[in-house]
Amino acid sequence: MDNLAAKRLKRIEKSKLNTTIALTTSIVMGVLSFAERTVFNRCFIPDYLGLYSFFNNLVGIINTAELGIGTSIAFALYAPLEYGQKDQIAAIMHFFRKAYAIVGTIVLVIGVLIIPVMPMLLKTDIDMHSVYIYYLFFLFRTVTNYYFGYKEILLSANQEQYKVTFITNMAWSILYVAEMIISVTTGNFLYYVIAIFTVNLIRAIILNIKASRQFPELRKYRNVKIDRDSINHLKRNTGGLIITRLSSVLVTTTDSLLISAMVGTAFLGKYANYQMITTGLMSISALLPQSITASIGNAGVTESKRSMSKSFETLNLASFFIYSSLTIILLTIVNPLVEIFFGPDRSLPFFSTLLICINFYLNNQRELLLTFKSSLGLYWEDRKRPIAEGLTNLIVSIVLGRYMGFDGIIIGTIVTNVCVNLAIEPLVIIHNGLRTSALWYYLSITGRFLLSMAVAAISLYLASFVPFDGIAGLLSKAIIAIAVTAAAFYLVYRKDENARAIFRTLRIAFSKKRNPQ
Repeated sequence: MDNLAAKRLKRIEKSKLNTTIALTTSIVMGVLSFAERTVFNRCFIPDYLGLYSFFNNLVGIINTAELGIGTSIAFALYAPLEYGQKDQIAAIMHFFRKAYAIVGTIVLVIGVLIIPVMPMLLKTDIDMHSVYIYYLFFLFRTVTNYYFGYKEILLSANQEQYKVTFITNMAWSILYVAEMIISVTTGNFLYYVIAIFTVNLIRAIILNIKASRQFPELRKYRNVKIDRDSINHLKRNTGGLIITRLSSVLVTTTDSLLISAMVGTAFLGKYANYQMITTGLMSISALLPQSITASIGNAGVTESKRSMSKSFETLNLASFFIYSSLTIILLTIVNPLVEIFFGPDRSLPFFSTLLICINFYLNNQRELLLTFKSSLGLYWEDRKRPIAEGLTNLIVSIVLGRYMGFDGIIIGTIVTNVCVNLAIEPLVIIHNGLRTSALWYYLSITGRFLLSMAVAAISLYLASFVPFDGIAGLLSKAIIAIAVTAAAFYLVYRKDENARAIFRTLRIAFSKKRNPQ
């Protein structure tokens, strides 16, 4: 076995382990998360769920102070980890620790300064003094991640994301159980947010200790300085990431803030239920891209652009199979699901649900692009797009939100994804990063979106004939969606070269006797 083949097999093994651990623990966490949300909806009024979503998004905005330093550090670590340069690994991480200590302090200060203007952003009957206390625990949770959790990036860059995923998902699973107990026995939201803060702090400390034990060089090389090339790469990528982070906040966090301010915190609570479901599914559909992030970064150090381009085509189809299937199933069953478990008064109209599902599809469409951009360090090349992304989303969402309410805000995000992100991002990753034409990508995503919508329409039509409601009706509709999707994809892609490559890779990854040749 030659050296390149051995490295490829090693990446497959680590990606497989990352995906397996992530999938297994995500299923456990997903079930507990859904159960916890069901209990929450029974024990708290919608305003509290709206507050939860509001706080998460507000803290997300404050987190722009991080400016993408962590992502730049991960990229800078790929080469030292690949070539065993322990002194440079330690030097980069010591720089990272100092940078994150500064960022954590800035986040804390900005977070406290926002408190006086918070009443302008909330439409709620909850006492504002209580709101301030709840918010501070959310803020402290984020700040502690900067002081105690920064070392987890070293495990991820070393293609060991499964360790981070396992500890994180187990911690949050324990948290969900604790939250259910608190909701049922006390109905006290303060105890609820204290539990979130406590479990998150313990998780960060455990990962810190684990990384320190695995990489003793962090203590050995305390006084080594980062080499000039690494510094230059960090400056370049961080420069591009600053713009990306700022615009990303305008897209991913302002929707909830706009809904809270323009529609109401109680309505935001209803939307939060759908967000919980789509976020859970997003974590499943993103398993493939996230699990191979470090492997792609490793390949970018050792392999040709042609080989990387071919891998991208295959991975793009594999990702499509996952997120398109989840979107079709989601659209078919999400409203009955919400009505059964959270209550009939917590569901949204079908058109609103359709918009949420389309947005879910488009966000997943970008996931592999973002993975390659991060792994190949292309943030500087992508520095112009985020400006257009942030401004487009903010302006269109505000304008449409005034006339269409919730639907207008979500349409604003859809317009941004289609007209800005999916129009420009492929050029950066495929044309600039992989050095090949991006035309095939635009044609494929257009055709695949139309195929997905057609399959979803067929699934919805057939599901409408299910003669009963409740759990039995829900399961019947889910089975119909799965069967229709599988049949359609088989008919369309049974002779596709990349589809066959996907199944060959799966056979290699899961066979007892592996032969990289």
